[in-house]
Amino acid sequence: MRIGILLPLFLVLSASQFSNKKQFLGQQVLATIEDDRLVEVSGLEESFKNPGYFWTHNDSGSDPVIYLINNRAEIIMEVELKGVKNRDWEEIVTVQHGDESFIYVGEIGDNKAVHKSVELFKVPEPQFTGQKFVTINNSDIEIMSFTYAEGARDAEALLYDQSQEEFVLVTKREKNALVYSFPFEAKNEVIEIKSKGTVPAKLFTAADMNDKGEVLLKHYGAIYYWGPSDEPAVDRILAWNAIMVDYIPEPQGEAICWNKDDFYTISEKNVGKPQQMLQFKRAN
Repeated sequence: MRIGILLPLFLVLSASQFSNKKQFLGQQVLATIEDDRLVEVSGLEESFKNPGYFWTHNDSGSDPVIYLINNRAEIIMEVELKGVKNRDWEEIVTVQHGDESFIYVGEIGDNKAVHKSVELFKVPEPQFTGQKFVTINNSDIEIMSFTYAEGARDAEALLYDQSQEEFVLVTKREKNALVYSFPFEAKNEVIEIKSKGTVPAKLFTAADMNDKGEVLLKHYGAIYYWGPSDEPAVDRILAWNAIMVDYIPEPQGEAICWNKDDFYTISEKNVGKPQQMLQFKRAN
């Protein structure tokens, strides 16, 4: 969701304790979004079934649709999720389970912390075979409804730790953001999850983890990187000892994802500023 473009002082101060060892080159613009279906991009994730392509979606109040795009930010396929709403979609994650792959959409935004529960939607990942429009029926959508032991929270950063078979979620608006880890559980009742701890910063908007155990976590002012490891992602984030990536803050940057050795971000639409897809190439 939108905030002012001036970065709070704490975002700058919180970055000062980290190593600035160069792991990635500075960002370069790959594409500017021109398709008017992508009005406020709020999530980005690489596709398993469609290598070289990415899944994305719009923010709150838009249609319940995910889009397959190329690295020129062109929509290749539009996928409607029947029977669910986009109240405040903030994150998208792809996960491989054996020979299958699934997309998880995070209905986790809650600006005013008023909702009784939030959701994760799990759907089988479609493969592009030339069709431009696909529908996933409600019967093929699994839903995890959950709430926080500490009370309602706003969140936008979510990743999947394959080695632990759990999601890691970092909240947005607390002075010290809360960090959670939990497995996906599609049940009829609402599940309560409890924080594993906090980190000394806020306004986190995106996260991702690759199969090497490398972790990315970003807020509006910085991108943090943890190198390859078998340790649980939640423990490494809570240790709060990362490498700072060279990063010129985007206008409303709310999406990040890995793609092979590099990573990408997309900015949300902002007044007078286009949405751009950026690439950060590995330095070595």
